[in-house]
Amino acid sequence: MIERGMTGRGHALLRAHGRLWYGEPGYRAAWFALPQAATVAVAGLCLAIAAGGEWGQPATASKARIAEFSALRDRAGKQGDRKALDALTALATSGQIDASTRLGTLYDPLVAGLLPKKTTPNDFSRAAALYGPGAAAGDLLAMTRLADVLLDPGNPNGDLRRGCRLAQAWIDAPETLDKTITGEEALAVKLAHCYVRPESGLKQDPVRAGELVTGVLWRKHAPTMTAFISNLGLQDPALITGLQRHYAKTGRYIGPVDGKANPALVTALQVSAGIANTVATPRPEPRKAEANEPTPEMTALIRAAWSDAAARSRLKGRADAGDVDALAAYGQLFNPVLNKGQTFAPDARLAVSYYERAAAAGHGRAAGEAAAIYDAGWGNVAKDPKKAAALAMRAIDLKDSQTTFWLLYPEAGNFSGPFWGAIQAELTARGFYTLPVEDKRNSSVVTALLAYMKAKS
Repeated sequence: MIERGMTGRGHALLRAHGRLWYGEPGYRAAWFALPQAATVAVAGLCLAIAAGGEWGQPATASKARIAEFSALRDRAGKQGDRKALDALTALATSGQIDASTRLGTLYDPLVAGLLPKKTTPNDFSRAAALYGPGAAAGDLLAMTRLADVLLDPGNPNGDLRRGCRLAQAWIDAPETLDKTITGEEALAVKLAHCYVRPESGLKQDPVRAGELVTGVLWRKHAPTMTAFISNLGLQDPALITGLQRHYAKTGRYIGPVDGKANPALVTALQVSAGIANTVATPRPEPRKAEANEPTPEMTALIRAAWSDAAARSRLKGRADAGDVDALAAYGQLFNPVLNKGQTFAPDARLAVSYYERAAAAGHGRAAGEAAAIYDAGWGNVAKDPKKAAALAMRAIDLKDSQTTFWLLYPEAGNFSGPFWGAIQAELTARGFYTLPVEDKRNSSVVTALLAYMKAKS
């Protein structure tokens, strides 16, 4: 991502948000505790007091002005036009923040390949200095590029804590979630490392780190495929552990969670990258309300149930007796998304009946799986977006990472318009969504979901 423009009004709001976000801890707390519109109003009020009644000046006068700066950058970088470079430099020097950001890309070694005829040298420090004003103003392009530069191992003047903080702000931005991480795959992997390095200053989250790497592999990003498939053993053991835990939760990995490369994990990574069509035997997610994994005996029974009718009968007995892991696993056996009829027929209605009992007992993954079936109307289950939304919210309450991933990333979960309308209604009832309900995904509902998830964490 080396180009994303905004209106002047948008810049005013982002500058207000950016100043307070990085300068006032109380504002950050308020951002997650209050509806977004109210928090932006607070930002405007605070800046009005600080700036003598002004709402905050936009970085540029208009979207057309941003296009002008971008055109100059392209002429300088793609055509080698010296006059264009001089003009852009003069604009940046005069205090035009968006001109400074675009000039920064001409010095940025990480995007040099997109500007093959530039006459400026590759200079991490110069690029970081030029990105700085835009990042401080809350401009997403500047924040993204500065994070990428500060976290790059080739930068001798990198800043891990600052880079990780900016990268997290990038990944959590509604615009990023709407457009996904395409174009910034390398930054997503760098952020994954932030989540397994305590010195980064971010809350450690190995599973989220694994999810980010998986998301990049989906996009067939060649450097990531080389690093995590061909050279998995050279990766940070903490990140390998995150991948193992992530894949175990999605049923694609049944090996040890020990931070070491092994063939089963490589197979799961290959499947994510689209270069293999086999997966490990599925297994269900352990109960979310407890930290314990299923016993080795239960795990063996779940695995056997996929091919052995007697084992399947024993698993059903445990499920009917109320064992939460057995409830979720028995539902998974009949899920038509996973069961293609190789040894016994799927039954979506039976699957959701067991999933819902597991969800009621505290199993978040089961709630999310049932939500997906109800929204799509898989098999013999009628579509029911309202029930799907209620189950998705139950999964969020139980902190299920798979459902979170499905909701926040459009490429991961293809939910229907009526489902999103029902989610908005659920969030409205909880006080996190204040706009009119509409049957489509939008950035406001993503922001509201993030706020709700933060409040539940």
